[in-house]
Amino acid sequence: MYKNRMNARDTFLSAGQVKADVPVSISESWSRSLSYKIDPNLRKTPEVLNQMDVHMLQESSLLYHAYQSIIPKIQSFIHTKYSIMLADHKARLLHVNADHQLMELLTSFNAVPGGVWSEELCGTTAFGTTLVAGQPVVIHDALHFCESWQNISCAGVPIFHPITKQVIGVLDLTSFAEDFPAHALVLTQTVAKSMEMEIFNQLQIHRLYLENTFLEKELAISNDLLVAIDLDGQIVRSNDPATTDQQEWCNRFDWLHYFQSCQEQSDLSLLSTIVSTERPLPFSPDPATGKLQLVYYKNRLIGALVQMRRQPSRSALPSKGTAKEMVGESPQWLGLLQKLDKVAGRDMAVLLIGESGTGKEVLSQYIHDHSLRRQKPFVAVNCAAFAHDLVASELFGYAPGTFTGGLKEGKVGLFEVADGGTLFLDEIAELPLPIQAMLLRVLQEKQVTRIGEYKARPLDIRIVAASNKDLKKMADAGQFRLDLYYRLNSIELKVPPLRERKEDIVPMAEHFLSAHRHGSFAYRLMPDTMDALRLYDWPGNVRELKNAIEHAVVFAEDDRIFPWHIPDMIQESTGTSEDSSRLLQPTPLDDERTQIVEALNDNRYNYTKAAKQLGISRGTLYNKMKKYEIT
Repeated sequence: MYKNRMNARDTFLSAGQVKADVPVSISESWSRSLSYKIDPNLRKTPEVLNQMDVHMLQESSLLYHAYQSIIPKIQSFIHTKYSIMLADHKARLLHVNADHQLMELLTSFNAVPGGVWSEELCGTTAFGTTLVAGQPVVIHDALHFCESWQNISCAGVPIFHPITKQVIGVLDLTSFAEDFPAHALVLTQTVAKSMEMEIFNQLQIHRLYLENTFLEKELAISNDLLVAIDLDGQIVRSNDPATTDQQEWCNRFDWLHYFQSCQEQSDLSLLSTIVSTERPLPFSPDPATGKLQLVYYKNRLIGALVQMRRQPSRSALPSKGTAKEMVGESPQWLGLLQKLDKVAGRDMAVLLIGESGTGKEVLSQYIHDHSLRRQKPFVAVNCAAFAHDLVASELFGYAPGTFTGGLKEGKVGLFEVADGGTLFLDEIAELPLPIQAMLLRVLQEKQVTRIGEYKARPLDIRIVAASNKDLKKMADAGQFRLDLYYRLNSIELKVPPLRERKEDIVPMAEHFLSAHRHGSFAYRLMPDTMDALRLYDWPGNVRELKNAIEHAVVFAEDDRIFPWHIPDMIQESTGTSEDSSRLLQPTPLDDERTQIVEALNDNRYNYTKAAKQLGISRGTLYNKMKKYEIT
């Protein structure tokens, strides 16, 4: 076979004739190689990039990072006699993986990272020919145009951009001709498909990161138009979708070339300390028009935010007023409420991070109540409350007859119940990884498929998720899907624990006490009780405070809440239990008349001052004076 291929090449070079058994892709490449005036005796590629350029290409290349993710997973399936090489869309080698003798041979050809293997430089090779043909190519030994690399055989497979479908690189399997495997093309195609899937996942993460950067920026601006653009010049997000003027300049400008220029100019050694860079708008000579902010993700340019001046046009969201449960006066709490008011009217996912008991469900209800969806359902789901094998059926529903013992008519899932409204997913970190994948698909496709059915149902919901764990750290550890994390945290808000907002403890306690008001009767916290509540650290946060007030109401003798009425653990922690018998003994009801008379005398019958001394309102004082017939 080798002699036949050698004869076919010699015949072509000497007489310009192509034998019938030569593949069309090879014969066409030979013809192009002649037109490029390639020397058939060329011993190595004449062009090799320097190490700095190679490093820049690798750092900025989706291909390279996808390759780095995939190769370790398949390393055990690749024979040591094979070399796996990766080239970009310009046939520049990004990585070469080979052993011993084969590596030495490839190095002698300049088949090393940075080597350029286009047809214009090297004639018929797996890299250049695959890029031109746009389809897989196998080049056996003598079918190479240049004689120097005829002792190897190669299989080249194009790698396609998963969205634009353009060829963005080539994956190549090379070996000595005698070691070339029959399944070389199948193996290379399998790896290439895995890389395309990995690239797609990377693009999704980049898009989500770009959206998150957009949303953070949007909260910091007022009336400007803000548009997020990806590397292909496609609009990812706009704060005014109804405005069409951005389409005009976006379509008119060559974003692809612009971003390539930006990447080439970037000093990648410094990017680890750069979050974003701002510059004038490239399509407007007037700096007053606006500005552009480049967005990087892990040292890779992924897009830009374009901010332009305009007149305000967004109508204000009708306000419902602050919910009664939103009690607090600390700077941390008021700052969080301001953010909630901004976020509520924007139909985006929200992730609430905070310790257990901090009131994340109340906050999610507040977001819903102040959103455009407030007339639609609000559905709260505790993801930790479901058994793992029941989560999917509860969330997505199931068709009739799907499960033994299930409802014979099937079941509507919670996603469908919340359609049009808000779905609150509490403790989302507890969702199993397979369910996370299903959830991500629902959020991306905006449709849900019941278990046991094939028909997808359209879905229109807003997701508010909550967790008491660091989801980013979990994602880095492989315990939570990174792409789902970025999908959920369009806006991520930290909910401060109660111990960090001491000013809110007493107002919140009084709010919980107000639920036990009966007519004119109302419980009141005594000063020492307030001090005890402020001293405690509240590891259970708002939930624990509410329980403590419920406990105090049960044991209170009258309308006064003393320190010994609150749970023993809080008394012991704050040191009030040992002082209570000595300093804070309750006054028997029989002596109450005497106390009131003394207070009135002390204050010369100034009812306001007497009531303050007694720790009661003026109205309560009048009632008690009437009760005890004090004139």
